[in-house]
Amino acid sequence: MSIQLKIGLGFAILTILLTTATSFWAAQTLSISLEASDLGKLQGLRGQVLQTFAAEHAALASISQQVGAALGVLDFSEAGLEEALGVAEQLKRHLSLDWIEVYRDGIPLLHPSIRLRGPFVPARRWPVRLTTAGPLSGAPYLVAASRVPDHPLLVVVARRPGEVRVPFYAFWDQDGLLAHSPDSPPPADLREFEPGGVTFQRLHRGRFLRLRAEPLEPAGPYLLVGYEADMATLSRTGVNALMIRLALLEMGGLLVLGYFLGRRLFHPLSRLKSGIERVAEGHWQELPLEEDAFRTEGDEIGVLARSFNRMVRELRAAQDRLLEVQTQLLQKEKMAVLGRFSANVAHEINNPLGTILISAGLIQEALQAGQPPDAGDLEAIVEETKRCRAIVESLLRYAHNRPPDLQAYFLPDLVAGILHRLSGGAAWRGLTVETEPFPPVTVLADATGFSQVLRNLLENARDAVAGEAAPRIRVTARPVGHDAVRLTVADNGPGLPGEVSAHLFEPLMTTKAQGTGLGLAICQSIVEGHGGRIWAERTADGWTAFHFTVRATAPAPEGAGGAPAEGA
Repeated sequence: MSIQLKIGLGFAILTILLTTATSFWAAQTLSISLEASDLGKLQGLRGQVLQTFAAEHAALASISQQVGAALGVLDFSEAGLEEALGVAEQLKRHLSLDWIEVYRDGIPLLHPSIRLRGPFVPARRWPVRLTTAGPLSGAPYLVAASRVPDHPLLVVVARRPGEVRVPFYAFWDQDGLLAHSPDSPPPADLREFEPGGVTFQRLHRGRFLRLRAEPLEPAGPYLLVGYEADMATLSRTGVNALMIRLALLEMGGLLVLGYFLGRRLFHPLSRLKSGIERVAEGHWQELPLEEDAFRTEGDEIGVLARSFNRMVRELRAAQDRLLEVQTQLLQKEKMAVLGRFSANVAHEINNPLGTILISAGLIQEALQAGQPPDAGDLEAIVEETKRCRAIVESLLRYAHNRPPDLQAYFLPDLVAGILHRLSGGAAWRGLTVETEPFPPVTVLADATGFSQVLRNLLENARDAVAGEAAPRIRVTARPVGHDAVRLTVADNGPGLPGEVSAHLFEPLMTTKAQGTGLGLAICQSIVEGHGGRIWAERTADGWTAFHFTVRATAPAPEGAGGAPAEGA
């Protein structure tokens, strides 16, 4: 959190505290306080309203029993329905009822087209809504229900509530007002009173009222009662004028403090922040101490700015020294790498060059003696020259490292094509490569690079098992997650020496007498170009396994697949 925000929050809290204290003082001065007697008076008014409703409901319940006794002898079938309706209308007029209905098994018999909201709980001794639409939806009704003796009939009677002699009350539910005094506020203004257990005081139509609302049930309806407070005069104009003057005074003070702090604190802090950001971006610029923001000698911000400039100078000098040391180390590393690489190349090429030199000397001696050159010496020169060219070509391939041309191939077809072409070579006669069913997935691969990696690993495995009595080579593939496949080439050869296994994928590292030492390094470069990785391990059953991964796109449908490129 910035200092500016902290100070702003402090001002806001200070303003709230001042306003609260002022409001409390104003309330005490104007005698706007609730007394303990208010609660008892409001609860008495609430009980009076509920008692009025309960008395009317009790009388209505007695009437419902009389109506039930009168209607129980009638025939409510289709033939006698008209007579029953006539009797019901007479009872309504005689007993000053607004509605009579007879139910059998929950079905209305007198007015089947009108469905009341029901069920009518006897404990609800207050006005309710009979319907949400139609002629009975415009007013609330007190409802009573009673069973007809010896008949499966339920008689429901309803009557509008009478006048409640309370100074101020309002009775409402979620759909609007149910009953209220003549000067009750509109339904929208009653929502603020719904939290129960709170006493409010409001100026309403020139009267200062003490109000309290409580729900009759957890979800309503709500009953609000109130009375006019016993006070001489309440001057809202004086309160408003006082609050306006206080607000103007607070705003003026905040503006003055904000200007002072902005000039004396936030401006130099902003300049310091900008300087730090420039240093973070790599621009080693010092702060201009001659500006007014940093000119004060004893100011903490001025001391901080001078310390910042000293830090910048030291960091700039340290960076210069670091760059110089890094340049020297880089140059030494380049020379060391070049020396190791040159030594390895010289070692690999010196062997065939020595053979070529010896064979050429023998041919020269034969010619000087007038004898024809030995064909074996000529063949040795040709073979060793080819070996030198293979070393150079491998170095060029490793150095060029062209990006792969990734295409979608069906993995079983791709591997099967490579194994088929290898099996035709003379070096593979009598040697069988074991396989398992490959997962039917499509992989993204460069066919030439993929073939070079798999061929190189298979040829290394073939050379490793050359001296075994029962040579075995195995090629398998397993899914890795949802988007990769791991291929494994394993052999039961003697394994790798401990000192070699740590440097397998370094250029010019080989254990073969005629090897260039670049095969695995090129394989690593190709696999990493595919977005995968390659590694080797000695398994628990004594096999040497080389693993590499390629990306998989999706399982291929039946019959789908791609063929590897020619020459793979």
